[in-house]
Amino acid sequence: MKAALAIKVLLGLGVALVLAWVAFVGVMFRAMHLPPDSFGQFMTHVPMPAMMLLPFETMWNSARGGHLSVGDAAPDFDLQGVDGAGSVRLSSYRGSQPVVLVFGSYT
Repeated sequence: MKAALAIKVLLGLGVALVLAWVAFVGVMFRAMHLPPDSFGQFMTHVPMPAMMLLPFETMWNSARGGHLSVGDAAPDFDLQGVDGAGSVRLSSYRGSQPVVLVFGSYT
């Protein structure tokens, strides 16, 4: 009888942990769809060890992946020039010269 009770308790605990994990993943996935500032504010309240419980990269790529396919034109945007004096528009280079977009940091 004690063994059966122990199995029921462990099974109940396992189910509770799985449900808590699914809820946590759901909340995090929803948060990843927030604008960057809101997501950053949300993440300040999430302890870093909790992040080890997530398939973070897979969720992030799904939430922020966008809808571009190979061969699609890059979305147009404006950026402030390096000198700060003017702005640069991506579409102004279309058809005239190659453009390479580098996302990341070299520091």
